[in-house]
Amino acid sequence: MHLSARVLKDVQSVNSFEADTELSWTEGDTLDIHLQLIDVSLDRALQGFQPEGRRYVPTAGATLSCVIENIDDAKKITRLATQPFANDGSIWRLSILATDVIRGTPQLRLTLTEGTKVTRGLVRLALKIHPRSNL
Repeated sequence: MHLSARVLKDVQSVNSFEADTELSWTEGDTLDIHLQLIDVSLDRALQGFQPEGRRYVPTAGATLSCVIENIDDAKKITRLATQPFANDGSIWRLSILATDVIRGTPQLRLTLTEGTKVTRGLVRLALKIHPRSNL
């Protein structure tokens, strides 16, 4: 398995959301990022799937650690994601605080722990944070 995630927008329930390629916000905003875990080795775009990647539901009790990376390690955000919907373990929520100092297009590193099994993944070019100074 090749773990990754797709960004979701307009999330209302497990049956009401849209997949997106990029989530954009302004530095200092408070928001929840919704992600759907996927296995990118399955249902690939070359096979005609859009969006690509097969939804991945981890075992019960799994944890998802997310790191929003920055060139400056002092500005790296590490946080556990939560599962907002008990009936769909593939969807996770990562909260962004107003005090989080992140900008640009950071990558999102995932560490999924299912008991003793640890799987790591990467989401690139999905987050775009605009500096407040440009407003």
